[in-house]
Amino acid sequence: MIAVLFTAGTLLSSSAAFAQGCALCYADAAATGPQTQAALRHGILVLMIPPMFIFAGLYWMLYRRRNVPRETLADVPVPAHASPGNSSAIILDLD
Repeated sequence: MIAVLFTAGTLLSSSAAFAQGCALCYADAAATGPQTQAALRHGILVLMIPPMFIFAGLYWMLYRRRNVPRETLADVPVPAHASPGNSSAIILDLD
């Protein structure tokens, strides 16, 4: 239901999105020939592809890592030679 409402809202507000163009850019593009207009449309699509792939990649990475358990300090094993009272020494045991 949410997806249907979102799609309907997007379709209804598309005319407002088209009004965001600069008047000078619109006049300049309208004065060109059909081949130049097609080139501008293709250029806009080409410039949209990298950000969409970056967004999709970040979303995919976050989706994959959504249930990765996080290690807390309580879960880290303390080496046998470390005394609980010796808080000034930090010992890294990378075994």
